[in-house]
Amino acid sequence: MKDNELRVIRNKALYEVYKKGLEEGRFSSMREAGRYVCRQPAPRFYISSEVASDIIGMIIKRKSLINLNSCYRRRAWRLYDEYCRFLEEHPGCRLSRERVMEIIVEQPAPEFYIEPQHTRKILMKEIKKIRAKWEL
Repeated sequence: MKDNELRVIRNKALYEVYKKGLEEGRFSSMREAGRYVCRQPAPRFYISSEVASDIIGMIIKRKSLINLNSCYRRRAWRLYDEYCRFLEEHPGCRLSRERVMEIIVEQPAPEFYIEPQHTRKILMKEIKKIRAKWEL
């Protein structure tokens, strides 16, 4: 799946978590909503298997991830842990790293791995889209 497609799917999933949190009274402002929503479990890792495979390759080669923001670094290390766990559970695995990552990135993730302020921006855009549909 392309990164752009993943972004659209991720944004919709963020909005669904936002709606549920709003209904449950989990936050009282958009600032709180951004912090709450981005830390909730996500339906999947929103990264392509190709990019994930490249990042795992960087970690294996001990290359620096300093150019990634803190959320993306956390995601990278989580993916690496999942990759290592997969290989331990499947000794003699002959799948390519990219194919293994394809399996892993489609699994539920512990969080969305996005900064709260970025989450707020995404939510505001999604809310705007929904309101625009109601006005038609």
